[in-house]
Amino acid sequence: MIRRVVAIIALAVATHAYAKPLAIPNDDSAADKAIAITKKYQLTKDNIECLQFDTFDKGTFYVVRVREIHPKACGGVPDVSPTLFFLKIRKSDGRTLTNAYGDGSRYVPPKRVKTPD
Repeated sequence: MIRRVVAIIALAVATHAYAKPLAIPNDDSAADKAIAITKKYQLTKDNIECLQFDTFDKGTFYVVRVREIHPKACGGVPDVSPTLFFLKIRKSDGRTLTNAYGDGSRYVPPKRVKTPD
């Protein structure tokens, strides 16, 4: 019986030692990733300073709601903060989907913006 317990403990320790760390381990990392994706793929024309990134832990991924904010520097109605789009960010590897395109009903990978030649 003691051997069985020792074997189970050893297996648990070995499994934990080889567990891959999460690419997106917490809310702050999810918000940072959302900011980087929003900039890289130009998901909005608003300045990053005029956006708010709200994170929601959904188990294996985070949902990040991107909203406009309207301090004096950004203009707009101060007490209004409309949602622009959402991002889903997988914790294990950081894979990101967004509903920033079209009517917002489908989540797809972010796309590079085509610039005129």
